Amino acid sequence: MAEPLLVVQAVKKTYRRDGHPPHLALDGIDCQLERGEVMVVVGPSGSGKSTLLRTLNGLESIDSGTIRVNGVSLTDPATDVNRWRTDVGMVFQHFNLFQHRTALDNVALPQRVVRGRSRGDAERYARELLGRVGMAEFGDRYPSQLSGGQQQRVAIARALAMDPQLMLFDEATSALDPETVGGILELMRALARDGMTMAVVTHEMGFARDVGDRAIFMDAGRIVEMGTPDEVFGHPKEARTRAFLEKIL
Repeated sequence: MAEPLLVVQAVKKTYRRDGHPPHLALDGIDCQLERGEVMVVVGPSGSGKSTLLRTLNGLESIDSGTIRVNGVSLTDPATDVNRWRTDVGMVFQHFNLFQHRTALDNVALPQRVVRGRSRGDAERYARELLGRVGMAEFGDRYPSQLSGGQQQRVAIARALAMDPQLMLFDEATSALDPETVGGILELMRALARDGMTMAVVTHEMGFARDVGDRAIFMDAGRIVEMGTPDEVFGHPKEARTRAFLEKIL
């Protein structure tokens, strides 16, 4: 039987700053994700959700444990982390677009730099992806000329342009005004329907119930509860999970 696309085993991560006690952000995380599945991650602020996603993309190092995507170990010294990131796309809360480049360039340039595509091929694929995310008419606009929701659509197109095996969404709607949240969630639903493997940190519980194949509730750097969305959100076993859900549902 093929190994799951994502395998996380006993991952620990501690932040250390001068003058401050060590902060254990991830305390023995174990989870996995099959190809085509969507994993939703919920929990209070400071629970380690974003840190977990950042370790999956190699943006944060880990102290111990293993992370494998498509059978390749991130902690293997022979692994090219920059190459790893081309297989693990990430969409951030605050877009992180190049402000001095157009939407088209934001999607095309990484393909040329990272994937080595020609300008023509990169721009053709960028236009295709901008159309896929509903931004076909905005390729010549700069980020400052776009709304938050439009910028996030461009950011999603940029991540997809790397042809990733796994997509990570770190609270992709939390910086958006309420009127644009629905459109981004529907775009993410469409990616899930198309079979994209996704790990999503979100506070949108309706989306999490609707799209997730498996759900994780985190607190204090640990996975407190894991199962299907119906199990975790509808019939939680742990008192900490129930207390969290009572506040937000």
